[in-house]
Amino acid sequence: MRPPSPRDSGVLAVLASNAVAPVGVLFLGWSPTVLFGVFVAEIAAVLCWTLVKIPFAAKRPNNAIGDGDRLFGALQAKRGSVSLPGPLPPCYPRNVPTFLIAAFLLVPVELGVAFGTFSLTGPVVTDEVAGQILLGGASVFVGRGVETVTGYFAAGGYRDHSARSVLLPPFKLLFAVGLLMFVVGPFAVEIENDAFLVALVGLKLLYDLRALQLERSEKRGIFYRLYGSEETEIEPVPVEVPAGAPTYRTTPARVVALSDAVYRSLRYTVTSGVLWCYGVAAALVVFGAGTLALAPLTLAGAFGTVRGASRCLAYGPVEFRCYGDVLVAHDVLLDEPQARLERGAVTDISVSTDAVDRLFGTETIRFETGIDTGPDVQLTVPDPEEVNTDDANANHPMTVPHVEDAMAVRDAFGGVDVAEAEPETEVETTVPSGDD
Repeated sequence: MRPPSPRDSGVLAVLASNAVAPVGVLFLGWSPTVLFGVFVAEIAAVLCWTLVKIPFAAKRPNNAIGDGDRLFGALQAKRGSVSLPGPLPPCYPRNVPTFLIAAFLLVPVELGVAFGTFSLTGPVVTDEVAGQILLGGASVFVGRGVETVTGYFAAGGYRDHSARSVLLPPFKLLFAVGLLMFVVGPFAVEIENDAFLVALVGLKLLYDLRALQLERSEKRGIFYRLYGSEETEIEPVPVEVPAGAPTYRTTPARVVALSDAVYRSLRYTVTSGVLWCYGVAAALVVFGAGTLALAPLTLAGAFGTVRGASRCLAYGPVEFRCYGDVLVAHDVLLDEPQARLERGAVTDISVSTDAVDRLFGTETIRFETGIDTGPDVQLTVPDPEEVNTDDANANHPMTVPHVEDAMAVRDAFGGVDVAEAEPETEVETTVPSGDD
């Protein structure tokens, strides 16, 4: 007999985890409270394994955070991956923003909604009930874990997903289970009829079977339009690098890159919505709640730290390599080209200095092109036949930050004319990039 493939094993694992509820109701005498508690535990298990999946998703999300997003845009546009030991696939730095948003915002909100809906059923949780919920929840967690290992990692499912499309299953499950508990939960707890419980388990099982079917069909409901699927996410392509060795290389010095990250971190907290944290802290101090003022200050510090770390990872290791009439931004840490720019596509060039430039005596060069760099943001993900392709080799505008000699870069890049900008001009330097 042919052994099941890893993908088939993943489906079997999902079906096995879904069998926990009917087995509990039919053979272990679970009450409605236990049943709904296990449903909530399943949502928590799916969310947990979703966080495990996100770093390894290989595709780019459609209409995601644009390069102009100061907090995450540059990092999410990173190309390249980090190899991990053992059987694990590569991990993609571009997925870090989605992981952070999911871990610190989406997952807590989903769990709060799930537990809030569960509380509306009026549960009475005794020690025996809690033990049954834990047993059922552990079984579901193991089943979903087997599905993740076999279907996502062993079968290569990570190649078909972006960090955003991985979020689709937990949102669908939350909606289905939440609706089920909200509509019939109070009646189920009050009636405690075995036939009624079997009907609830049957509805949940039908939903799970339908979800597995939709994963293999071309039908696209509202959730697929919001979060994307394997068919709608972008297949990354590499940046083309000219043959031969570069004629010129430049990269910011390490101390300059670190100073730039610190400067951008502090600047972000006072030029973005994070500024309200300082206002709240000041108000708390005025009203004599100095200790409570530490909370908004900590929040501002967290946002600033994320901004600084994103900036440092995005631009610190980038080396700009000139191949005559082609300029390539290459990440030496990931050993992956990030973007390329052809001299013939440049429409304007300017040199400017920000606070870091003035401190270290460096300059920042901006190469403009005719390509629109605005983020492609839509309410829903386009249909599969309208999916954007990876524009890895498009001539997007490029900024070369904190170089010691702007004229040397100009001469290496074919001697194009440079229009000197005012020294006090400050720019948010951006290296256009995407995914590998």
